[in-house]
Amino acid sequence: MNHDSWRTVALLLASSLTVMSSATIAAGMPRMAEVFRDTPNAEFLTKLVLTAPALLIVVCAPLAGAFIDRFGRVRFLYACMVLYGFAGASGFVLDDLHAILVGRALLGVAVAGIMTTASTLAGDYFSGERRMRFMATQTIYMSLGGVVFIGAGGLLAELSWRLPFLVYLASWVLLVPAVKYLDDPPHHARRAADGPDEPVPYAGLVLAYTLTFFMLVMFYMTPVQIPFLLRDIGIPSSLLAAGAIVLSTLMGAAGALTLQRLRRHAGHVTVYAIAMLLIALGYGVIAWASGYPAVLLGAAVSGFGAGIIFPNSSLWVIALAPARLRGRLLGLMTAALYLGQFASPILMQPAVSSYGLSGAFGLFAAIAAGVSV
Repeated sequence: MNHDSWRTVALLLASSLTVMSSATIAAGMPRMAEVFRDTPNAEFLTKLVLTAPALLIVVCAPLAGAFIDRFGRVRFLYACMVLYGFAGASGFVLDDLHAILVGRALLGVAVAGIMTTASTLAGDYFSGERRMRFMATQTIYMSLGGVVFIGAGGLLAELSWRLPFLVYLASWVLLVPAVKYLDDPPHHARRAADGPDEPVPYAGLVLAYTLTFFMLVMFYMTPVQIPFLLRDIGIPSSLLAAGAIVLSTLMGAAGALTLQRLRRHAGHVTVYAIAMLLIALGYGVIAWASGYPAVLLGAAVSGFGAGIIFPNSSLWVIALAPARLRGRLLGLMTAALYLGQFASPILMQPAVSSYGLSGAFGLFAAIAAGVSV
């Protein structure tokens, strides 16, 4: 392969780190909650361990975007990949649930930089059909990376809830091709892509951010709640919980493959509606599930819909954003994604408390179906 091909692969591999930032440890959450059962609100705090990185991503992603627009992309990406390994693996050695939450917050700082910089570099390196193909391929790499990392996390969680934290050290391995093949595009080339006073389409950007936030709130029920739902229906296996999450992630890759075809016939908002309808169908199946096969089917259908969401959101913002502001505006997209992820267990908890997990999945299936129409 030539240098451009290796550069693409290096960028795709770096992108795969973002999906493992939370879901890698999902299968071990029920066991973690048991270990820390004497800590007040242990089960709820354990769910926040999964999503705590998202809060720091929300805060730091726009700052990361502004930084890379001003000072350059790749050195910042390298630093974030190093921090990712340290912060992610910290849960292996920490013995206090609140300290683990702090480590997860630092992981969020790293993910904010990696995701914002990777998406911005994609906008810098590619345009037109090549950009659309890259964004779809990026989602596939993220999904396949999720299969590997989440599957490894599930296997390790069968041995100990701590072992999945070691998977985060993979970032140090992926740093090698990033350093070798990624480079900053010339600053003048980024600015030349814009006219001198190109306006910022604020209305379109706000709509893109809002829809992305809502869909992430809905979709993140899968990794957060499915391990606990399986326990409630008599399947307390970390490995089987990981299997359901892995299948959802793998189907996300299949969903991403359909995006280019969908975009030939539908606009960005219509694509969101299709994705939301699929999530509604999947959650409806999960709500009625009394065994593992039905949970798998629901996770697969909702995962397919989620696979459409991620590249659609990035492509929409890249298309709207002037090149001189690309990092900042993609940073805000990253913030919208992870604000939805962080808010999901908080916003879902009243429904879970009132109706149980199956009832909550049914309620949000109905909401998703209504929104899709």
